[in-house]
Amino acid sequence: MRIFFGILIIILGGWQMYATTKYFQNLKTAGNKSTSIFSLAAVYSSFFLAIIFIIIGLATVFHWF
Repeated sequence: MRIFFGILIIILGGWQMYATTKYFQNLKTAGNKSTSIFSLAAVYSSFFLAIIFIIIGLATVFHWF
């Protein structure tokens, strides 16, 4: 069961990484003066969260804690 949850968290981290890169590409192409100044912070925090999910998933699968 632990391996299942670990793989699920890794998949969630991968999806978060994918969504972050798509949003960043959208900001680069469609961003203008009306774009929120907090968008860049949202991209960075989302990317950081994806990395954390992947690390926790790997730690769960390989019994690092």
